[in-house]
Amino acid sequence: MLEKFLCRQEKYATKKILCLFFLVYFIFPLYLLPQILPEGRPLDLHLYYTPMQADTLIASYGVENRLAYIKGLITIDMVYPLFYSLFLSLLLTFFIARSYAKHHKMQYVRVLPFFIMLVDIIENICIILMLLEFPCAIESLALVSGLMTLLKWLLITITFVILCYAVVHFYLHRSDIEASDNNGC
Repeated sequence: MLEKFLCRQEKYATKKILCLFFLVYFIFPLYLLPQILPEGRPLDLHLYYTPMQADTLIASYGVENRLAYIKGLITIDMVYPLFYSLFLSLLLTFFIARSYAKHHKMQYVRVLPFFIMLVDIIENICIILMLLEFPCAIESLALVSGLMTLLKWLLITITFVILCYAVVHFYLHRSDIEASDNNGC
């Protein structure tokens, strides 16, 4: 099943589709996300936060900001992880599928962005629940939320390091790749 998914990804990892994703991507951070984020610093943009920090921050948002934040998390911020995960996965696929053998272990790294998506959605659900329960602070929920936030940023960092490595590998071995393509290998 994973093999079929990776194979299907290769069909869509084209320069044209990646350029489209790149252009559409900027709609999120430049237009959509600023409209839904609370005044001050949103929880999900922190690297990590303790339950006490989460409670203090949520209190600082005020009622209207909390309601707007909930609405944004339920709508736009649930779509955003799907979008950027697809984009990152296709970007990884573009470079990895073209520069590594079909059964090389690097091929499996292409699904890493979907783990980011899963963690980001869990984080969003935790934040929504904390916002809905305010002023009651659920320490265990805030702890899980803070850990999901930290894990999300850690996975994003790992993904970008791997992406940089894949791009460098692709360009360093480009002549080898083109030669094997021309030889029908």
